Amino acid sequence: MNMLSDSRTAASSPHSESIRDVVAEIAAGSCSAQSLVEQAHDNAVRHAALNAIAWVDWPAAFDEARALDDEARAGRLRGPLHGVPVSIKDLYAVRGMPTRAGTRAPLPPLGAVEATAVARLRAAGALVFAKTNMHEIALGCSGENEWTGDVCNPFDPARQSGGSSSGSGVAVAAGIGLASIGSDTGGSVRIPAAFCSVVGFKPTAGAIPLDGALPLSFTCDHAGPLARSVADCALLYEVMAQRRVAHGAVARRPRLHIPAAWLRGRLAPQVRERFERSVGQLRAIGAEIGEADVAQLNDSWASYTPIVRAEAAWVHRAALDAGGVGFSSLVLPALQAARRILAVEYVEAMRTRAAISAALDAALADCDAWILPTSTVLPPPRGQNDVQVEGGTTTVREAVLGQTLPFSLCGVPALSVPLGLVDGLPVGLQVVARRDGDATLLALARWIERKVKGQG
Repeated sequence: MNMLSDSRTAASSPHSESIRDVVAEIAAGSCSAQSLVEQAHDNAVRHAALNAIAWVDWPAAFDEARALDDEARAGRLRGPLHGVPVSIKDLYAVRGMPTRAGTRAPLPPLGAVEATAVARLRAAGALVFAKTNMHEIALGCSGENEWTGDVCNPFDPARQSGGSSSGSGVAVAAGIGLASIGSDTGGSVRIPAAFCSVVGFKPTAGAIPLDGALPLSFTCDHAGPLARSVADCALLYEVMAQRRVAHGAVARRPRLHIPAAWLRGRLAPQVRERFERSVGQLRAIGAEIGEADVAQLNDSWASYTPIVRAEAAWVHRAALDAGGVGFSSLVLPALQAARRILAVEYVEAMRTRAAISAALDAALADCDAWILPTSTVLPPPRGQNDVQVEGGTTTVREAVLGQTLPFSLCGVPALSVPLGLVDGLPVGLQVVARRDGDATLLALARWIERKVKGQG
């Protein structure tokens, strides 16, 4: 069952252009913020069963749209996102909206009426209209949630949408707004982007401020956009990071490396075939394809898990001290176990992380970018715990999160771009670049997007 056929039509008509083009049309009077909100509303109603939206006030959104349209008619644009509907993952503080982070447990204070990233979007003219559902407190990658209900994959609602920014990926895919803002601790922007066939960008650590957002791991957390194209993600990044990317360029023969040794045995056969076909396409148009071998990547899990879980338990220490009431049966045991992690284990994990980061930085300095599948498998059925890959049976968590977490752990920029469909389900290509090479990564990902989009 492919539910996206209707949402594709809705999302591509009449406003299928880039965000920059849409804003230009608003300025010219040939498009309006109100029509964009109407489209978002209609798609939200049509695809309500996908469960992307956590909270929305449609009358308030229409009021804001009318105010933005009045300003546009008067020749006053607030900025490069004027009138563009953008949804926000429900762990960011947003003025006038509740924050629940997919849990019933009490949350620690976020310290701001509105997160800096959201305030920057609003100052640039974005119409911040809704909160999106998510994996509880961002501790998971499936989009399944005992309290708020599962966020369902728009290509097959019986399958996972990815997480933890699950609602953000589905909202963009279903045309409920033109973009969404997620967070990524181990892959939580890139995984739903890959599973929902949209673009998701995790910039270099610290590029987009996280104040006013609920932390999961202050070591590994990143903010990042999900949108319909690399160009749209680049624009959103410029606004939220207040950094320019126009200087990013693609070499005449870009050097793309594949961590082939690390991927051996990790991929499902359908994903392997689609990835290798894309590599062949890139090689045919002039890319130099090489291999990278960073043995330290194998230590990523051993470092990531104690760091993220110990820090998550610290973030939620008050709720845990009160007995952990309000955390689901999936999340509470993980947080309780995390409180038993010893200081020496945490320190050792941080030292391992530093070694992985140094090795990865050295390898990325030797090429323009790495390329690899975003997920080792197609979107798994909801509720499934194990999957088959070339090397045998593995957990869904390892198959999905294991492919993205090293790059969040180390803080280097990474992006997922759609590769097309296999057996009716999306496959994503992950592009990873050197630290602070965000502009180059975006330029290269846009080049790849033009070459492989819609194939397969």
